[in-house]
Amino acid sequence: MRKIASLSIVAVLFFIFYFFYGISYAQTDEKKDFLPSFGNGKITVRLYADYFCGPCSFLEPRLDPIIKKLVKKNKVNVTFIDVPFHKHSSIYVKYFLYALNEKKNLEHTLKVRTVLFNAAKERVTEPSGLEAYLKKNDINIKPFDERYIYEVFERYMNREDKINATPSCVIIDEDKKETYKGANDIINALERLN
Repeated sequence: MRKIASLSIVAVLFFIFYFFYGISYAQTDEKKDFLPSFGNGKITVRLYADYFCGPCSFLEPRLDPIIKKLVKKNKVNVTFIDVPFHKHSSIYVKYFLYALNEKKNLEHTLKVRTVLFNAAKERVTEPSGLEAYLKKNDINIKPFDERYIYEVFERYMNREDKINATPSCVIIDEDKKETYKGANDIINALERLN
């Protein structure tokens, strides 16, 4: 029952975020395929996190070297999916995507995520404050109509992977799909892919 309630809350949050924040920027055809995904490997990895989640904050810096190695070896295609469980997380998801729209490569993505996790620790909750925080850390943003990406995130999170907690990681290797929760289980699962 609790899982159903959690999923319902997440669906409502995405709905609210989609209609109240997904505004004003013209969508181009090239943006339809834009996702925060990296690597050409055959193994699909979807990492779910919330910037205000303590265990996610603990996990993120430990993931960086593992993800870099797996992507460099062409073992995985990893997608970062930010989950807005916390009331201020939606704005972070938006600015994460805007920062990647300005510059999309793995190194930059990991830097942006680190800065956003630090901003969350400092309780930056207003858009203007978050923009200033990113700028202070040499991260530029380029707004666009990100609603398509929210639709993809929602499909993965609620329908395909049924995520109800962060941090979570889904690994799909051919016909085998497994979900891992918690920092240690996620790190161990990704290290086994090496």
